[in-house]
Amino acid sequence: MHLHDKAFYISFFFILGVGFAGFDINVFISLTIGFILGYITFSLTLKQTLIFLSFLFSGFFYLHLYNALNQEIINFNTSDSYVGLVKNEPALGINSTEIQLNLVSPHKGEVTLYTSPLTDVKYGDEVQFSGIAEKSPSGNRNIVSFPDDSKVIEKGGGSVFKKNLFSIKNKLIANLKAVLPADKAALMSGILFGERAEFTKKLEEAMKGSGTTHIVALSGYNIAILSVTLAGALSYIWGRKKAFWMSLFVIPAFIVMTGADPSVVRAGIMGLVMLLATTLGRAYSFRNAITLTALGMLLYNPNFLIQDAGFQLSFSALMGIVYIYPWLSRKWDLSREGFLNWKTNALQTLSAQIAVLPIVLIVFGFFSPTAPIANILILEFIPVTMFVGFLSSVLGLFSHTLSLLVGWGVNLLLSYEIFIIDLFAFNWT
Repeated sequence: MHLHDKAFYISFFFILGVGFAGFDINVFISLTIGFILGYITFSLTLKQTLIFLSFLFSGFFYLHLYNALNQEIINFNTSDSYVGLVKNEPALGINSTEIQLNLVSPHKGEVTLYTSPLTDVKYGDEVQFSGIAEKSPSGNRNIVSFPDDSKVIEKGGGSVFKKNLFSIKNKLIANLKAVLPADKAALMSGILFGERAEFTKKLEEAMKGSGTTHIVALSGYNIAILSVTLAGALSYIWGRKKAFWMSLFVIPAFIVMTGADPSVVRAGIMGLVMLLATTLGRAYSFRNAITLTALGMLLYNPNFLIQDAGFQLSFSALMGIVYIYPWLSRKWDLSREGFLNWKTNALQTLSAQIAVLPIVLIVFGFFSPTAPIANILILEFIPVTMFVGFLSSVLGLFSHTLSLLVGWGVNLLLSYEIFIIDLFAFNWT
């Protein structure tokens, strides 16, 4: 067996073990299913099957060990006082501020705190607050909403590197606000940086109804555009190898700057693997890349697999495009692409929608039948929107006039995209 096959099966069976443990499936039943998969479905030898089953058991054990070592100490559904360190930049919304905190002793765990939009809290601050901690509907977040009192008891903590990245991001977003109407600036900030704090309720509902929320989720699609555009631009300036090393720095920095959401981390790693494979001249193996990426993220936090809908949707959509799209494309004549590559876009969108459909129905309870049409009409313009929008925000660091000139083009693109979002914004719940 080749090394890349060994790496795949080790990762696959470990992930399978994590999944079985997450669903509380009996370990003996889990091992039996794993044996059937290895020995019968994958046609592995008995020795190979038993070896890989040990990794399934390791994944099963790892989830329980992780949860035991990271047991939360939070008094749910009763009022209590807490102290926590702000782990990411607070999301300033219209009606509230969302603050992610790591609790300090005697408590332990992570809490999402919702406070007044006027609250002056920054990344790295230590905050004291009193309130009732509750589980979110999905069960994967601990929430305290509008505590009785909250105050900053210490400032200046956290990573200086992260602070500088957040500062750069805020300057770029401020530049967008200076040249675009409020709703357009909010959407552009969402597409570029995953920022949704200033979305109006109307825009949120419209994107949900039209099935286009993913364009502001900084998923694989957005990061892929960033990777390709960045590598191409830097290659033109410094050459291919120097561009690769610069990309190795810029993409992780971008991930940190946007808050290091699991879907962004996953997409960023995939982008880096793609760049690495291209630079080394080796075939880009999607199977191993996505499996090893999932393994790395689950080693960091095995609960992502069962409890994080964004993690599930991100991987499912990408696998749909890679595995379902080729099958559909063989059934549909793509010899003539059509206007704006609409056939390819249609099939890729449909492939992703098919893959995520079970998760969407289970997690959200509804599915937008018009989503494929809305996405076909929008996705073709997202790369140029990202490029021109980013250019406008960067130019704003040097010249408001130049930023405004480019901003007119951005405004035109965003006007079209918002029109399509509103046009297909039906309530399917």
